[in-house]
Amino acid sequence: MLTWYRFKEDLDKAPTSEGVYFLSETASEGGIVYIGKADGIDGIRQRLSQHPDPNNPCLQRKAIKYFAYEVTNNSEERERELIRDYDPECNRDQ
Repeated sequence: MLTWYRFKEDLDKAPTSEGVYFLSETASEGGIVYIGKADGIDGIRQRLSQHPDPNNPCLQRKAIKYFAYEVTNNSEERERELIRDYDPECNRDQ
């Protein structure tokens, strides 16, 4: 189960560690529109602060209001697994 945070209000609660993050228009697992990763250089908080991504037109059309995250040592592999499992709309063109 994911814990959802309000994007602008709670951004400072996101960890500075490596992991994966979820972006959503609603506070529910069914509303996930994008899953991204943050490596050891760019922690989850820093990556979240860069969204919506100007290089992803799908995210520009979304009203991102919530985020969730998962701290992991293998963010690239975990991101692939989660994208496969959730099939978020804004990850499909990448």
